[in-house]
Amino acid sequence: MKDFVAENERILEKWRKHNEEWHETNFADDGIMYRGVIKTIENGTERYSDGKQENEMWNKAPLRVLFLTKDQNAGGYDAWDVRGETGNLSYAFFRNLMYQLYGLVNTKPGYKADYIFTNEQAIELYNTFPIARINAKKEAGGNSVSNNTLRYYIERDKKLLKEQILNLDADIIVCCGYSNCIEESGNLLLNFLKSECYKGLDNRDDSGWVDDDGWVYYDTKENKIAINNWHFSARKSSEEWYNSVTNAYQIFLNTHPNFTKTHRN
Repeated sequence: MKDFVAENERILEKWRKHNEEWHETNFADDGIMYRGVIKTIENGTERYSDGKQENEMWNKAPLRVLFLTKDQNAGGYDAWDVRGETGNLSYAFFRNLMYQLYGLVNTKPGYKADYIFTNEQAIELYNTFPIARINAKKEAGGNSVSNNTLRYYIERDKKLLKEQILNLDADIIVCCGYSNCIEESGNLLLNFLKSECYKGLDNRDDSGWVDDDGWVYYDTKENKIAINNWHFSARKSSEEWYNSVTNAYQIFLNTHPNFTKTHRN
């Protein structure tokens, strides 16, 4: 059984030293989300790891979902370990992440998970389903990061970012940060994924499937898909956003019904 967690730790340690060479010391660890005990801390709750559970779950997961995001909004405070986050529905970022996870996990060929679930169902799935988070920029930031700054960090740290993404070997990669002023896909994270990690990603293939709206990209050789998504804090209707993503994903699954069957059982 591959030790994804240990390899991720090795990459993070190398990345931390790399950042220190640039005099950056507010480093936010990330990777497979912790699934251990939840403890109350000063500003809310934090989840811990027992050291083995996450790796076992990731190895056996029927579908691995990775959320590829920009950076951590630390608001001028010390960075924290992303993997310990428990989420908070009062924040648009976590609410949209949880909702979209629910739609992706529960939508099947011929069946779309409608926007009628409860918040309790979304939280329960978020707290139990094996998912991962990776920030392209590991130095914690503030309320926003410009496209130029993100572009700089992606280029500067691209070897480490590629190594971390490929190690986790996710099946669905949700790329958060679409902007209509960005070239190609409109998403710097998706552009990186296409150019450096999974070069077969496209929004159409020879089976007749086409996603003209550009939500879903599929690498037929590697059997991976990427979701071209807005940033989760974008001022969009959660319901409209949810339906756009899950509709596109269902259309893809209707043409590729074996996608969810050909991963781990």
